[in-house]
Amino acid sequence: MDILTNILFWIHLVSLSLGGVAAFGIPVVGRMMPGATGETRPTLFKVAHGLSSVGRVGLGGLIITGPLMVWLKFGGTAGFTTWFWAKMVFVLLLIIVVVWAGINAKRAEGGDVAAAKRAPMIGGLAALLLLGVVFCAVFAFN
Repeated sequence: MDILTNILFWIHLVSLSLGGVAAFGIPVVGRMMPGATGETRPTLFKVAHGLSSVGRVGLGGLIITGPLMVWLKFGGTAGFTTWFWAKMVFVLLLIIVVVWAGINAKRAEGGDVAAAKRAPMIGGLAALLLLGVVFCAVFAFN
């Protein structure tokens, strides 16, 4: 069972890395949008879509491996500290922000100027939430 939980933990860390690529990469692309020319914008949107796809795969991996590890390694959530539950709140908020970012991105790509201006802020919020997840995980699992 230790091998399985170690493999799940490895997948969890790889998924976290994929999510981090999106959480930190998309705001960079978003900050380039306002100054982009009409010819450059479609390329930036393609880069953002690619990063978003990578991030969704990472988030999916985290959502699958996290509960599996809690169940297999710890036998459930009994005994977890406040740090674990704070991490779970950050995870929930991150999922909400990822959905919001996707909706906002579609609007921005459709020409909504306000959505385009909002995109870097939403991306920055996702990055902060990801940092909150990792911070709480460090204290929850030592």
